[in-house]
Amino acid sequence: MRLLTGSVVFFSILMSGCVGSKSCNCETPRACCRGLVPECAACEMDLDLEEWFNQTCPNGEKDAHYGGWDEINQKSIWICDNSERQRIEISD
Repeated sequence: MRLLTGSVVFFSILMSGCVGSKSCNCETPRACCRGLVPECAACEMDLDLEEWFNQTCPNGEKDAHYGGWDEINQKSIWICDNSERQRIEISD
């Protein structure tokens, strides 16, 4: 009987850890594209495109293209400009 009582106490201690557990109030992570374009870079930094341009291109440029990787600072290099991008539509 003593062994059985010890088992009941042990299991009741284990089970009490589950009582009253709170559900996770977590946000679903944002899914961002992985392209080397401003839209994807803004998403990865959790910024809208205008905020990203203000931060990345402080001289007011409204477009940028990927210019490589900065090994020393371990970050992308963005070349800011105001030239119009060529738009391409892909169809079947």
